Amino acid sequence: MDACTSAYVTEMAKLLGLSIPPEQLPGVVESFEQIHRIAQPVLDFPLPDTLEAAPQFEP
Repeated sequence: MDACTSAYVTEMAKLLGLSIPPEQLPGVVESFEQIHRIAQPVLDFPLPDTLEAAPQFEP
């Protein structure tokens, strides 16, 4: 468990008014790290600054 990620999860839980029992914190941190790894390719995908958001999503 990364100490930085653990501190981040703990502080965000406080800000959101969530209570994470100490025995559950390692699992929550592990899940958060896994979500980050899964999302990283999307976060790294370059988008042009001129791209406009669609006013309505139509699949």
